[in-house]
Amino acid sequence: MKLTTKQNIRLPDGCRLALYALVLQLLMATNLAAHINATAVASEDNLLQSEAKTITGKVTAPDSPEGLPGVNVIVKGTSMGTVTDVNGIFSIDVPSEESVLVFKFIGYRTVEITVGSQSVINVVLAQDAQALDEVVVVGYGYVKKSDLTGSVTQVGAEKVSEFPTFEVSQALKGRAAGVQVSQNSGRPGGRIQVRVRGNNSMIGSNEPLYVVDGYPITGDISFLNPSDIASIDILKDASATAIYGSRGANGVVIVTTKRGSQNQAGRISVETYFGAQEVIGRFDLLKAPEYAVLVNDFLENNGQTPFFTSIPTEPGTDWQDVIFRTARLQNHTITFSKGSDKTNYSLSGNFFEQEGVIISTGVQRASVRFNMDSEINDFVKIGTNLNLTRSAVDYQTVDNGHFGQNIYSGAISAPPTLPVYDEDGVPTNLSQIYTFLDPSTRNPMYFANRKDKRVLNTFIGNAYIDFAIARGLSFKTIWGTDFNMRANEGFTPIIYPGERGSASESRSESYSWLNENLLTYKPTLGGSNDLSVVAGFTVQKFTSKDLGIGVNGFSNNTTENYDLGAAETVETPSSGYNEWSLASALGRVNYTLNGKYLFTASIRADGSSRFAPGNKWSYFPSGAFAWRVSDEPFLVGNRVIGNLKLRASYGITGNQGINSYQTLNRLTSTIAVYGNGGEVVGFVPAAIANPDLKWETTEQLDVGFDLGLIGNRYRFTFDYYIKNTKDLLASVPLPPSVGFGSILRNIGAIKNSGVELSLDADVLVGAFQWNAYGQISFNKNEVVSLAGGDDVLGDGLGQPFVAPLNIAREGEPFGMFYGLEEDGLDEEGFIKYVDQNGDEVINTQDRVIIGNPYPDFLFGFGSNFSFKNFDLNIFFEGSQGND
Repeated sequence: MKLTTKQNIRLPDGCRLALYALVLQLLMATNLAAHINATAVASEDNLLQSEAKTITGKVTAPDSPEGLPGVNVIVKGTSMGTVTDVNGIFSIDVPSEESVLVFKFIGYRTVEITVGSQSVINVVLAQDAQALDEVVVVGYGYVKKSDLTGSVTQVGAEKVSEFPTFEVSQALKGRAAGVQVSQNSGRPGGRIQVRVRGNNSMIGSNEPLYVVDGYPITGDISFLNPSDIASIDILKDASATAIYGSRGANGVVIVTTKRGSQNQAGRISVETYFGAQEVIGRFDLLKAPEYAVLVNDFLENNGQTPFFTSIPTEPGTDWQDVIFRTARLQNHTITFSKGSDKTNYSLSGNFFEQEGVIISTGVQRASVRFNMDSEINDFVKIGTNLNLTRSAVDYQTVDNGHFGQNIYSGAISAPPTLPVYDEDGVPTNLSQIYTFLDPSTRNPMYFANRKDKRVLNTFIGNAYIDFAIARGLSFKTIWGTDFNMRANEGFTPIIYPGERGSASESRSESYSWLNENLLTYKPTLGGSNDLSVVAGFTVQKFTSKDLGIGVNGFSNNTTENYDLGAAETVETPSSGYNEWSLASALGRVNYTLNGKYLFTASIRADGSSRFAPGNKWSYFPSGAFAWRVSDEPFLVGNRVIGNLKLRASYGITGNQGINSYQTLNRLTSTIAVYGNGGEVVGFVPAAIANPDLKWETTEQLDVGFDLGLIGNRYRFTFDYYIKNTKDLLASVPLPPSVGFGSILRNIGAIKNSGVELSLDADVLVGAFQWNAYGQISFNKNEVVSLAGGDDVLGDGLGQPFVAPLNIAREGEPFGMFYGLEEDGLDEEGFIKYVDQNGDEVINTQDRVIIGNPYPDFLFGFGSNFSFKNFDLNIFFEGSQGND
């Protein structure tokens, strides 16, 4: 059935909702196509005065003279609108001749036309060069998104700011295919772990390299204020990361902060929010009556006298209520930016505070950022990027230890039959009152009164001078520094008689400086050809030192950790010093032929002081090709396929995941006793040197495509990759006769392979806008080979899983959980384990693989809805399959 006529029905306001409901029911019942004119009318008089009319027309473009489908046609200032059909034709009712029609389409400039006396309006939309030439940041430069040959995902400022977060890395969760973001602890300020396309190293870091405003840093990016972020670009394949050589194997995350704009009037922006957090899932613990009955039954079953002579009738103490709280958080950012035709700058300040949902935990962060760019004359530009941050974390150990050994497990195991404090206001001494408890069981408030404060001051800054030598040729030199100072303070007070307090202090500093010198050549070629060449030399040096001391035996709590000399005993102080440097030469060529054949080649040579002579230098080449199929004559003007680009790349990256002096013979101090108890300090070998250690190298192949449909309103990206890492570094056990437990060697290979798919769609564009997006990624990890085929167990893996319970075994994913397999409970309620070898003895020989730490896939999807000054963001992310 086809509806061939159309009638505008005008009803009083009170009837409209019923009309909409009726029309929806008719549509659902008959599958009719209907047109609803929902013009808001204030009164009957306005209805009579309004001269509604119907406007028809066609929307075309220079590259689509047949018509543009899917163009949004909106009556400005209303929610009235329509969309052009497959031939670019539209028809819309407007309230009056004064109405203004707005024509919007992705990749084209928006056009506004006043209706006037016209009844037919034909529109030609021009391409928006700025939208088409959106740039992404790659190593040592920028590339138009349309010219990318590698696998790069960009997370813009609007995505970063959608949801409040303390840590910038959290903004990547579910936003970029192939990127896994996890936090092993829920405490404020807890370390965020980021993985790009799986784990590549056994003992080295698997974290990506972070580059902040052009400066490669060695730590994470928790010091950054999320509101300062302009964009985050994640480089994933080797053609994008090889320019960073030995630090690119785990991917590269490039963070660009906000800057001022040219010819921008002074602008002040303020962003503030408040929030609260609560624990919504708690353990269902025994109440006091149930606990008393259980304890008595336990004692009786073991032939002992019941402890409770009377069973309580009240619920008792809810220890989870004691340690949990409604945690407040607040964030405030103020930014001032300004720009002239020569100089622009941006200055911002931020304060963030978050209480932990567990008492005595929380984090504070204050930061200041300043960016400036200035054109001195036609030949010289200068600029600087400065960031200063101070963060302080009130820390509580909640994720390890036996029951009763930290504040969280203490709350779970504390008897509900006892109060929190005794009559003197002192935390109840649980194990002293209840002798059936383990003597080490502590009142949770014992831990809450302990002090563990961790302060980090970070400064990162750089400055550049850019010289225009000749047309298309420029030279840029950059100097920068990254300075971090940590201070940890700990104090355990005296709570019960007979105790002696303890305290600790530690300080550490890390410092690096960087010099980069880059020569860029971009000649003007004829036609649709383009060439860009970058060559450079960089030097970066790293230095760190630390000092720590612990004391025991305070007589009171008065001075806490501020007077360590008041303690009776001093533990052996610890200190350390470390330095290493990296020198590099690099080059990259980008060439575009006829505007549709894209070539990229790069190479980097890295020299590291960490390796012995003969292995200090390594080379990391890459190459990539992309074909913009949509620019071929057989697809130009296609109404469905707006963009199609095929990509392929191959390259080699590296990892220098060893300490600075592991190729050298090292000594460590020791105290020897002689004669009648005298002591002398001496030095003994600390480890066996291995001068043959060399770089871990990762070879990566990537193929994929970028697809845009219906005027690029629907955008798809697909990638398939294979990463092979060889010469893995790992600790290999040695025979006891050697005198050392292990030695570091290059022993094996790991393979990662996977698929990534992402979607970004502008479902509705107009007064009411709807953007939907999503991504899903699969990664398979496998240990390909190990020295002699032998398993590597426990701490030899050097990764932050549950080290004694992990294994590296050929043919299995790296770091699988390894232990005893449960086989139910015995008659006494204890766990039974499977006797794997049948020798009727349960020991380490019965261990098997019992779990997988990796997800089967990662996903994230969401929608942004906006109407005028209101917006709604919905987002879901997660993983499936990991144990």
